[in-house]
Amino acid sequence: MPPATLTIEQIRSPIRRPGDQRATLIGLGLNRIGRFIELPDTPATRGMIAKVGHLIRVVYATSELDAFAAEVTAEYRDILIGQGSRVVRGNVLWDQFEAAVAEYHASHGKRDRRLLEVVNELSVAKVLVDDPALQAARIEYEPDLLPDGRRIDFVVDRGRDNLYVEVKTVRPKTKATREAYSKFEKRKKYHPENVEFIVNPQQMGGAIYGDAFASRSHFLEYTMDFEERLAAAKAIRPGPGVLVFCGNGFAWRKSNLEDWADFYHLGRHRADDPFGPMEKDHIEKKTIELKRNVDHFAWLQRPFEQARRSGLTFPIRGPAFGRGR
Repeated sequence: MPPATLTIEQIRSPIRRPGDQRATLIGLGLNRIGRFIELPDTPATRGMIAKVGHLIRVVYATSELDAFAAEVTAEYRDILIGQGSRVVRGNVLWDQFEAAVAEYHASHGKRDRRLLEVVNELSVAKVLVDDPALQAARIEYEPDLLPDGRRIDFVVDRGRDNLYVEVKTVRPKTKATREAYSKFEKRKKYHPENVEFIVNPQQMGGAIYGDAFASRSHFLEYTMDFEERLAAAKAIRPGPGVLVFCGNGFAWRKSNLEDWADFYHLGRHRADDPFGPMEKDHIEKKTIELKRNVDHFAWLQRPFEQARRSGLTFPIRGPAFGRGR
């Protein structure tokens, strides 16, 4: 999230004060009474303020959440509820954002998952609104489409058909413990012989592997869930389905999603897919039958501390090598 800030006003002169106090004021960017300055709320800034607290006053202090919420508002509010908004029921999504901010406040920063999910949905809404191919389309958030009350995040009426877009945030949080690394050592023997997954136990190796493994599980879980709703939606009105997976680019990478997308579309795992054999075994043991009605996958990258996305890849497919015949 954006850093917290402090707005400071100089209220007294440093004349006849020790030289180091005058130097501290200058270091803060103040040099005359009545001047205001906004600075990041850091321990260094707080230390300087304490040194010249009798010469200045803190006018306003933002929290990291305040700054983040302001950034999100500037980026997305008009798209959802501004005059001329093209997103039907955009107010519903915006209300969810405000509720998620309130939940984060109430939990003292402990419950942030819903906030991250909603901001990712906001980011996808902007993608749809900005898409030149959809300028004449009707974009609706979570419409009352399915008879059983289930919903799809975005339904875009393109005239000839619907575009169904589902947004999922994948954010595994494996701890870098000895147990996590032990799981890696047990599982790596099930990797393909031509694949070596290298991690260092001294450098968060267990967490890195655990996050990649958990992400792959989420890809399967979320895809199966979307398949059910998508099948019902396509029976009402045909159209392609797109599943957008969102992440910050650290817990899992685009290549992880490429492996999943290739398996889903081809019906077989890539030769260089480290999780292919384990996933195949899991699917067979659980007798999972994939509908394979999701037409495309997309990857939206957004550092969780900033409002704006940093990357978008659509459609997701892996490189030609490793697919096999």
